[in-house]
Amino acid sequence: MKHLLKISDQFGTEFRTRSLVERLGASLVDGDEYMFDMSGIELISRSAADELYNITLSNHVELIRMTPFVQQMYDAVKLGRFQPRQHLSNDVEFIKCTDLQSLTTC
Repeated sequence: MKHLLKISDQFGTEFRTRSLVERLGASLVDGDEYMFDMSGIELISRSAADELYNITLSNHVELIRMTPFVQQMYDAVKLGRFQPRQHLSNDVEFIKCTDLQSLTTC
């Protein structure tokens, strides 16, 4: 059975945490197919987009009607999965901050 879910109706307009997306994933029924209508989602963090990508990999989920920002964040996560991490500089200076004041000053 294929289900159409308007995500903002059930989970709000902002996906700021991975745990919110995990709750969405936990609500899915194994073996069913889903279309997530992402219209109305205004903000998604990188970690939430990463978890959303995990859901699409492990379930039968199609994402539709993503805003340009959400699409861009989702695409960045997807692309990042297939590119090795590159550290272009090894001469990073580490600074020890022992309290909030020293961090603020830094």
